[in-house]
Amino acid sequence: MGINPIVNNTDMNEAHRSIIVKILHQKGVCSRAEIAKITGLTQASITKIVSSLIDMGIVYESGIIKGNGNRRAIGLSLNTENNPVIGIKFSRHIYDVGVFDIGGRFYTQTETEFDITEDPRKVLDGIKAQVHAYLKEYKNTVAIGMAVPGPYLKDEGIIAIVSRMAAWHEINFLKEFENEFRIPFFIEQDANAGALAEWWFGGHEKPMDMLAYMLMGEGVGSGIIEEDRILGGKQGAASEIGHISIDVNGPRCQCGNYGCLELYSAAPVLLARAMQAEPRLFNKKGLKRIDEYNIIFREARKGNEKFRKLLREIAEYIAYGCVTLINAYNPDIIVIGDVLAKADELILPVIREKVRERVVEELYSQVKIVISKLTVDPTLYGAAAAATDRVLSNPSRFLNITQPSGN
Repeated sequence: MGINPIVNNTDMNEAHRSIIVKILHQKGVCSRAEIAKITGLTQASITKIVSSLIDMGIVYESGIIKGNGNRRAIGLSLNTENNPVIGIKFSRHIYDVGVFDIGGRFYTQTETEFDITEDPRKVLDGIKAQVHAYLKEYKNTVAIGMAVPGPYLKDEGIIAIVSRMAAWHEINFLKEFENEFRIPFFIEQDANAGALAEWWFGGHEKPMDMLAYMLMGEGVGSGIIEEDRILGGKQGAASEIGHISIDVNGPRCQCGNYGCLELYSAAPVLLARAMQAEPRLFNKKGLKRIDEYNIIFREARKGNEKFRKLLREIAEYIAYGCVTLINAYNPDIIVIGDVLAKADELILPVIREKVRERVVEELYSQVKIVISKLTVDPTLYGAAAAATDRVLSNPSRFLNITQPSGN
């Protein structure tokens, strides 16, 4: 069967547009000559493709920059401000809805707590209402991304396990949201979303081959990015480190396994043990969940030895997860994020020490283990990044065809 040359050329043109848009997304400003050097495309091809992107309002000329050999060149930039994206983070007790643009700039967010025993329908309606409110305010929004706990089965649209939230097992997120809004809606597993945010916006030194993100929050998970791409596995549920057994004789997890990492190191485990150790500190009315976690971290920094010991124990379990990631994936960097990242200096030295004890030196010496420095929740940021990633893969379809203000 012959290949339709028109379709083939159309696809190739869009692929080249996507490559250029992603380069500008990563570098901020770039000249035509630099893009030609990076892509290997001819100067004439780059000129033609860039002209089409400028005509569509996706790219604009942003002024004179120093090009190759310190020559003056015209800089190209991505039209980010006219292309907002909405990110949604759904977790076991909280959902966040935030507005970003495709350049990663943060605008605003709303956080809502809910009871895990609450009717899922009520929670879903609340999420939809908040998104619709932002869509009215940010009328040029081009896409919405949602991050949900794993293991999320991407084709079925369901979460295979939601610890302590049995009522959510029957919720099909694809059916709930795919026709709710006038713009594209994408769903990603939460740790994968966090990994995307760290890859694109975490400020980590590049080039790198692989980044592992370890989500240590209401649940435990990991996301792996290799050369810009998520390692998702057949159903999108790869690298579910929270359900790797660290004690084959331990308690049974809802996933069916025994002694899962999540049972020993998730943030709710820390909170339950802290409340048992120092109940008087948590008696105040109106405390939000994040306030309760902050009490633990604050008191530990003030010298509360019970809490410091708890955090050391949790850090050791996190280290065991890092050991698994290193032996399974050999990443350049492991980034620890979400709730327990707020403990930062209280846990990181222990994590590094324990990993060093359990990993061969040749591997340990080549991996960085760090705490996320993103000022916005990496999972929320990543939900927007997941939408942005899809948008940039097909720019002429998704991005607003408008000229940037001031151009």
